[in-house]
Amino acid sequence: MDTLPDFFSKSGTVIHNARNQIRVFDVENKKINVKKFCIPPIVNRILYSLGWRTPKALATYKNAQEILKRGFHTPAPYGYRIERKGGLINYSYFASEQIENMRPIRNGGNDPELIRALAQYTADMHAKGLFHRDFTPGNILYRAENGQYHFSLVDINRFRFFDGPVPARLVKRNLMQPFYYDDPLRDFVREYAKITQWKGDLENAVLRNRHLRNQYDLLKRQLKKLPGAYILLDKRFKK
Repeated sequence: MDTLPDFFSKSGTVIHNARNQIRVFDVENKKINVKKFCIPPIVNRILYSLGWRTPKALATYKNAQEILKRGFHTPAPYGYRIERKGGLINYSYFASEQIENMRPIRNGGNDPELIRALAQYTADMHAKGLFHRDFTPGNILYRAENGQYHFSLVDINRFRFFDGPVPARLVKRNLMQPFYYDDPLRDFVREYAKITQWKGDLENAVLRNRHLRNQYDLLKRQLKKLPGAYILLDKRFKK
């Protein structure tokens, strides 16, 4: 892993190029996915460097191990590398298996069978104490095989684990994330409530939270260019 930064910059196929970059490499007839995390903002950079927060590459590596340990799927973790410059964390890298035969659920449309399967999968996750803080359409991969749906979790650096079931307040936050539109989200939440025998009006609670979050995201975008405003809003939401 020590040579990964140099190797990354000179080879591989770019499959994602935004704030972070992802490249796929062919190594001994095996495809390796490597994610290069951008240099953190200065405040986070200091916190990561002092060990007060876990760097994203290391968090992803540890979370992947725990997810697999608890019986759920995520690309197998191979290793990570963290660069430092002037004593501060610079770029970091996470290497894992490349998943070829799955696609994100955002490509699944409004498929009732997929929605039911995902509701069951999510209920199982929550029962086992898994809380994906970015449980969004691009971070849930799936494939249909012999009438069964199989799922895999990606972009897992922001994850929490509980010894028991995920608390109800976090369940409601999680359920508003997997679908962009209200109609499939309603069907998803109804299925989840049925599976878990949820007491109370879960559907309206989740939709209300979703609409409030959408308004909050809009406010963040409007204030993002004001000095300090984005950081304050982000911290408020993460409490």
